[in-house]
Amino acid sequence: MGRKRRYYREDRRRPEYLEEDDWEDEDAPDDIDRSVRKTSWGLLAVLSFGLLLSIAQVLYVPSGPAVSGDAYRVVSVSRGRLQAEEIGTGKIVSLDDQNLVKAALDGTIKRGDVIHR
Repeated sequence: MGRKRRYYREDRRRPEYLEEDDWEDEDAPDDIDRSVRKTSWGLLAVLSFGLLLSIAQVLYVPSGPAVSGDAYRVVSVSRGRLQAEEIGTGKIVSLDDQNLVKAALDGTIKRGDVIHR
């Protein structure tokens, strides 16, 4: 058989409620002022960090495409010429180099390959 729990008078006593006068601490205004100061400094730090990020985003200029001299990307072969796209500018250029045309026709150079002249 299980053990019976003994109830003490202290357990059965009604809890004491604090009166309104007891609730107020004289140290509370200092604690509130301190927490308000900490909160305002934290908020100021977050806002200034966001402002710095916004300014950095406005001032950031991404670099343009890399200019790599005489580099071309093969597009196609037509009418005995190799059609290629210039990597730096994106212009389509027609190259009249028969060695490149032969290489493209026999499969050595394929569409999308990069060649340097």
